[in-house]
Amino acid sequence: MKTFVFDLYNTLIDIRTDEHREQSWAPIVDFFAERGIKTDWQTLCALYDECWKKHLDELYESSEYAYPEGDILCVYKGIAKSLGGELDDETATECAVKARFASIVHLRLFDGIKELFEKLKTRGAKLYLLSNAQASFTYKEIEECGLSGAFDGFLLSSECGCRKPDPKYFGMLFDKYGLDKRDAVMVGDDTVSDGMGAADFGIMYVKADGGAAAHAAELIALADRK
Repeated sequence: MKTFVFDLYNTLIDIRTDEHREQSWAPIVDFFAERGIKTDWQTLCALYDECWKKHLDELYESSEYAYPEGDILCVYKGIAKSLGGELDDETATECAVKARFASIVHLRLFDGIKELFEKLKTRGAKLYLLSNAQASFTYKEIEECGLSGAFDGFLLSSECGCRKPDPKYFGMLFDKYGLDKRDAVMVGDDTVSDGMGAADFGIMYVKADGGAAAHAAELIALADRK
């Protein structure tokens, strides 16, 4: 088996965030104040949940996908609009990055990931990333964790309009890079988005609870399989 498709968060990157605390919203209170929009962290926290739900509800009504993916930039634009302000793409991205950074409790690459990748590559494996993630900040986190250039290809859900477990999202990756289902395995921590998605698409699944490197022996054995 030579095609390994990895989930990102809690599979390769160990992360915990908390979007419902004052510390996560204090920088955004200041961000809006600098633009003449007065608010407080509790209001922002409530609007974040409200605008995400509204955004996703609208997508489920109009999208061609069973599991549409939202764009967090639309959420922050919606928050600003609710407060009587306006954000363009550039300022919405700046806002999203600030909020994400403030919400992180911890973020690090799981121990053993780079070593696992090297062992897979020496066996001729190709590594791909299929993540339910927001492009506005995920690229920065991939770089921060030392994974830039680690993959032979990748897709982020916010750039595709759909997310795992939608088989169409898997299909986008396989079509883009000309991959063969018969030679592929999905590696991820979530039995629904990763496991059910892989099953519906028709590829093997390895549950990577505790991070992919904790399952190195199984993955290397798959890479050695003829």
